[in-house]
Amino acid sequence: MSLTRRQWIVWGTGLFVLMLCVLWAIDVWVTGPRRALMARIDSVQAAVDRRRSDLDLDHKVQSQLDAFSDRTLGGTQEEVDHALRAALSALATNCGLEEGLSVDTDTAKPVASPGRRDFKGSAARALRDEPDFVELPATVRARGTWRQISDLVVGLSSQPWLHHVEGVRLVGKKEGDDVEATMRVRAVFIPGRAPSEPMTLAAADPAIRLAAESPFMLPAPPPPRRVGGGAASAPAPPGWERWRVTFVGRIEAEDEVHLRAGHGGVRRLRPGDTLEGCEFLGNRPDEDGFDLAMFRREGATW
Repeated sequence: MSLTRRQWIVWGTGLFVLMLCVLWAIDVWVTGPRRALMARIDSVQAAVDRRRSDLDLDHKVQSQLDAFSDRTLGGTQEEVDHALRAALSALATNCGLEEGLSVDTDTAKPVASPGRRDFKGSAARALRDEPDFVELPATVRARGTWRQISDLVVGLSSQPWLHHVEGVRLVGKKEGDDVEATMRVRAVFIPGRAPSEPMTLAAADPAIRLAAESPFMLPAPPPPRRVGGGAASAPAPPGWERWRVTFVGRIEAEDEVHLRAGHGGVRRLRPGDTLEGCEFLGNRPDEDGFDLAMFRREGATW
């Protein structure tokens, strides 16, 4: 028996509806839960990856913090205060400074993180309130020779522990090689992080100094100056006390010297002219390039 066209349509519609129901059931009970499970797995895997990256970054940060803490004097204010006083005193003593030596520390100053505004909410309060590091200021006062003070300044700058030299004040005392120094230093430490090993004191390098000679000592007087490579100038003859030189130079390519007397008299001399029995010889440059007026009297030049 053959099926009519109408029966074919009914059977086809029924099969199509049945197929839709099967697909819907597969999507609801198999494909949909699988997609949701895969999305959850991807989300969890992303969270795990982020956590692993955070742990790697935290390990790197902790290693850097350990490297910084190994260059500090301690992990608490009491430890750093004691170690800083001992280090500064030992450094000054090694430089030979004992007279007037004093080391004083001041109030510690916590330094907050510049990114503390990024830690929001009560969960991040500990990170927001935790300081990055603490500064402990100290002042060193000592008195000694320029060489000792120079060794102290250079030695303090070359210490391996974290610190900052804020200022150095040097004052020369009396007339000899006696210098008074006042230095302000800030040591840095991380609260709760002590160095793995005690910090050693670096000795001052004697080859490095601020200057070879003390800038507070007057230089030695220069030797008697010789004029024009000849003999030393003779003292001025009698009668010249009332004359004062006002000009020495060349005018119209000829040497001249102008003099003024205390009573108001004025003389203008050229080579060959005489004054007070002295003959004006002309001008000669000295070692600094300045002109000197040369006179002769009875065989002596001055």
